Amino acid sequence: MKIATRTAAATLVSLALVAGGASAAHAGHDANPSEKVASYGYALNAVQPADVPGSGASGKTRVKALPNGKLQVTVEAWGLSPNLPHAMHLHGVPGAATDMGCPGPAQAGDDGVVTVLDGAPFYGGILTSLTSTGDVSPASALALDRFAVADESGYLHYERTFTDVPGYTDAGTVQVVVHGIDFDRNGMYAFNPEDPFASRSSSLGAAIPLEATVPVLCGGIAN
Repeated sequence: MKIATRTAAATLVSLALVAGGASAAHAGHDANPSEKVASYGYALNAVQPADVPGSGASGKTRVKALPNGKLQVTVEAWGLSPNLPHAMHLHGVPGAATDMGCPGPAQAGDDGVVTVLDGAPFYGGILTSLTSTGDVSPASALALDRFAVADESGYLHYERTFTDVPGYTDAGTVQVVVHGIDFDRNGMYAFNPEDPFASRSSSLGAAIPLEATVPVLCGGIAN
């Protein structure tokens, strides 16, 4: 399924550039990574308040900075919306040892949901789109036809090794963010005027369903 439009992708790229300029807090790092492989494991925690349908997911991720500029990212998650793709990204602030954090239920707006724009001040801009194939730049942020799909039980496993991508030198500070909740459980990301959550638009644009972009899990070294 691909709901992304050029306008939507451009909006998310702009968001990535703007958020990437936000101030960041310094954080501690794993004590003794290998000289050749810096490996960082994070828990992926639920972003949304408990009363948001489909919010009760969980997961874990590992980010490895391999030799020769390669970056390997593994994501494993449970409780996601079944049989649907889930956009995933590395977020952060490129540079020396800066680290953003993850939003949680307390960051929900007046609408009761933590949107992409609510989360951006915490996890920063998009460094890499964790697609399964093809382009990995912020321009692919909503290319849902190229993101990993959760199985019928809501389980998702993803692993890909990237070469020369932003995030390599920041492997210990990036945030991994997983998006997408099928609020009305109708098997698609679409507008449903009869559902109080699925009827809403994404904070990225009126033509994009909130279901497709809402962050569901986030994890990183600050958490």
